[in-house]
Amino acid sequence: MLELNSHSNTGLDSRTMVYTRLSAETILRHNITGLDFINIQNMDDRLVHHWLGFTKEQYQRILNEVPQLLIKSSGPIGLTAYLMKLRTGDSNERISALFNIPKRTLDGYVSEARHLMYDYFVPRHLGLNHINRQEIVDRTLLIPQGLFGSHNGENKPVIIIDGTYCFIEKSSNYLYQKRTYSLHKYNNLVKPFMIVCTDGHIIDVMGPYPATTSDAEIINNEFRDPNSMLRQYFQAGDAFILDRGFRDALPLLNECGYRTYVPPTLPEGEWQHSTLEANNSRAVTICRWVVEVVNGRFKRDFKLFRQEYFNTASKHLMTDFEVAASLLNAFHPPITNRGDAGDILQIINENMNRENDLGYYVIRNNINRRRAEFTRIHVQNDNLNDFPQLTHSDLIKVSLGIYQIKQARSYYGEHIRQDGRYEIEVCRDTDSNLLRELSISTDSCWLLRGRIKSRRISSKTYFTYILVDSSLNGREAIKQYYCNCLVGKRTVGCCCHIMSIIWYLGWARHQQDVTPPAQFLDDILIVYDEMDD
Repeated sequence: MLELNSHSNTGLDSRTMVYTRLSAETILRHNITGLDFINIQNMDDRLVHHWLGFTKEQYQRILNEVPQLLIKSSGPIGLTAYLMKLRTGDSNERISALFNIPKRTLDGYVSEARHLMYDYFVPRHLGLNHINRQEIVDRTLLIPQGLFGSHNGENKPVIIIDGTYCFIEKSSNYLYQKRTYSLHKYNNLVKPFMIVCTDGHIIDVMGPYPATTSDAEIINNEFRDPNSMLRQYFQAGDAFILDRGFRDALPLLNECGYRTYVPPTLPEGEWQHSTLEANNSRAVTICRWVVEVVNGRFKRDFKLFRQEYFNTASKHLMTDFEVAASLLNAFHPPITNRGDAGDILQIINENMNRENDLGYYVIRNNINRRRAEFTRIHVQNDNLNDFPQLTHSDLIKVSLGIYQIKQARSYYGEHIRQDGRYEIEVCRDTDSNLLRELSISTDSCWLLRGRIKSRRISSKTYFTYILVDSSLNGREAIKQYYCNCLVGKRTVGCCCHIMSIIWYLGWARHQQDVTPPAQFLDDILIVYDEMDD
């Protein structure tokens, strides 16, 4: 029984104390009687999902697909304990206490369930043999299919390849220690690799690879042999969506006939991507985010992969990872086409080869250094009324996604932190040369300039420009935009700095309550003011 100390200064009357004590007893009794891991069907649905991560129906489906689990001496207890270990990351010692069985017995049950799942469940839901090429094509979402799926009039598989990290503890085996220490993460880890469909379905996982082996080396080793399973499975014309870490593997992949799509690397001596490079980068990232979501599902649904693996457990790390991947494939709903996918694809195709004329004008005429033409304005709800009011759907069609919109609120918080006011610069007398170069005949255009602080470097500020046509409404009123950041010349979507201004002026200031995120963190750290010499 849980009791309150009657001599403590709680400020509670006797009725409240009795109620609190009875509530605690009820909760405790419910927890004791509600957990029946020996017979899952007797447990509440909510508790089953809390401890195992699956519903009773899904649990029963696993048993139906792997009946060997019922034949073994552990019965379904081994499966329950194994799923609980994946879900919670708890040690066998803690889990054995919940099951009220000796730890050594539970060790055997978990090991038995692990091997049975790997032998019978994983092949059904993971690996090159569980899915054919046409099924990969059928799983390709609308935007990746429209951008990369078609080759010589034929729909080809579009896949995403990426690695993730599983952290492990230090080892007294110095060879293993050196191979698993990452200078990038400053920690010991191994690297599983995943091949994923654009709807999030995992085709296969490979590894684990040493932390010292680059992504490009891994792909080169896997695809170098013409007789390897990957070379036999994937055919010429298939599309691979990769990140920049694979750039040294591109020659081999292209030699094999695969089409590779990677965000371009900034050429040496340059400070900003060209418009075409920035647009190609956005076309890749608008498809590649799926693999990051899948990586996140492992850490979210299986807490075992959030923590460091003990060295003694590392020998079955990859088995656990493959089992987890097969469980995600079996029970997690696939990513589906968003409702505006057709509109976004159309916008990408219309703007992919369109140059950023405003950007070239700003650079050529060194507009960043001009001050006289621009007037500072502290934005309020009742001024700058000729900036178009936008809907959330308009914002998505400007940025071509929600990432920039989410970042805009954080940039807004940084922008107003100093004095609580949002300041921009406006040039009403738009240069006729600018309008002529942009092939704009109307005289209702005006230029807006903002200075947005970098989120990574305190001393860095980006100049953002937005050309607005007051005679138009909604998204159509935003004629062009440019930022002097790395990808600021893109015409397919926009960078976060541009979106932060469009988000505030066109949407946020018209809402009831918009505040900077996580303001409570401002006062946690002890920060000393800089003193003049």
